[in-house]
Amino acid sequence: MDVHRYKGSGLLKPLIAGIFLFSPLLSEGVLAASESEQLIVFTQPDVSAVEKSFRKNHLPQIRKIAQAMGVSVHEVDARKGSPGQVAITPLIVYQNHRGRSIYQGRPTTTNRVRNFIRTSRFIPQGKELNRREDIPILQEGRSKIWAPLKVAAVTGTRPDNYDNDAFIAEALKNIAQGFKKFQIQKEADLGRADRGFYMDFNPWLSEGGTLYLAVILFSQFDCKKPVFTKKITAPWNQRGKLFREASAIMENAVVRIAANPESGDSFDPVNSDVPQKNWETIGFPLPPAPAKTSAGPGVSTKIPQDWILAESGPDDPPIIQFRFPAPLDNYSGEVTSAMGAFSLAENLLVDGSTGSIQIDTTTAITMGEPSLDEAIRGAMLLYAKKFPTARFVVDTVSSDGRPIAYGRLTPAFVTGTFTLKGKSVPLNMKSEFEPIIAQDGKPRLLIRGAFTIDLRYFNIEGADGPAPANHTVLLDLNFILKGNG
Repeated sequence: MDVHRYKGSGLLKPLIAGIFLFSPLLSEGVLAASESEQLIVFTQPDVSAVEKSFRKNHLPQIRKIAQAMGVSVHEVDARKGSPGQVAITPLIVYQNHRGRSIYQGRPTTTNRVRNFIRTSRFIPQGKELNRREDIPILQEGRSKIWAPLKVAAVTGTRPDNYDNDAFIAEALKNIAQGFKKFQIQKEADLGRADRGFYMDFNPWLSEGGTLYLAVILFSQFDCKKPVFTKKITAPWNQRGKLFREASAIMENAVVRIAANPESGDSFDPVNSDVPQKNWETIGFPLPPAPAKTSAGPGVSTKIPQDWILAESGPDDPPIIQFRFPAPLDNYSGEVTSAMGAFSLAENLLVDGSTGSIQIDTTTAITMGEPSLDEAIRGAMLLYAKKFPTARFVVDTVSSDGRPIAYGRLTPAFVTGTFTLKGKSVPLNMKSEFEPIIAQDGKPRLLIRGAFTIDLRYFNIEGADGPAPANHTVLLDLNFILKGNG
């Protein structure tokens, strides 16, 4: 998640979502990995030091993670023919019967690979491309490196006739002239395998007229720690030359980092002349859907009236999964634990039922990478130190008026009050209730639903990318409850 351009996240003011995520949950066992879930790793053996380092130092760990999760791993040489989306190597792709997702993160961060598998197995990526305007692009083979520019206003002792808009326009023009490999494109459609860096230029002017320019380069995968910094100086009247020098320095830093096996941001482009073959041709159609078993109408186990939230197992979907819409759905995470209770009305009716759920925002929210988790919990986003809990209380539930029963889904409309960061707002969502018999032979109640929030309502800056995806957050709920008593 790019919190360098993404300043906040709120899980508030829901807009009613008409999309329901179906998840088989406890009724499915872990099937043979080769029949249900696949992790396809595209490589180009021996093409570079980057490739050799990945296959030696990181691929073995990724194999262990995937296999522990019941996911088969297949290494494929991209040069022998590969889908057009395979623009770089190493490239990690997950697929199951629901769809296919491309990992957008550092392959050196294995915990984030685990998070990628967990979230992708229940919600595959969308197909929308990330369209950018007036952005520097470095094209190599199939791959693109994109690099948004940010020029800050001059600080220090500004000239009397300083015009900030004119200064920034002049700086951007000189930056573009300083590039030798990057080209400013009016429009660019970026794929999941394209890689990005953020170029920041921070000028400071002394009383004596010396312009100090700090250039800072961020990876798209790390919002806090720069991957490159440098300071250069020149007289104010030579600022155009200084910005041209700065952009050349930035460009060279990107090229070096992309080729450095230890950087975490390194990769090898796939050549343009590599034959494009579809997924079926290379032997990886989407796997068939696994058989689903569930309790039928003849099950005699009594359905409890009172329930409490159960712990999710490693093969269950996240309790709550959050993400931006495509093409920004690589920004995703999950709630790992919560406390909650739900009580059906008399005669096991959903109508009139009550319930609540509470989340510890200081520990239970993750994107699979410690630096990102720290940013999410910080004062700019959830401000977990001051507001350590988030809570939802059910106000009303309306359904078809029938009692819940094994072997039948009960659609319902839930309204309630959601509280986060000390602010309470109404929440409305479509949901479904389903009682099942778990593998331990005991009843479980599955409650699933989805809703959407608009970050602008809370004056929170969205993610870096196109609107409306950049200010929209989608939340999918998958609660598993056990009988209380």
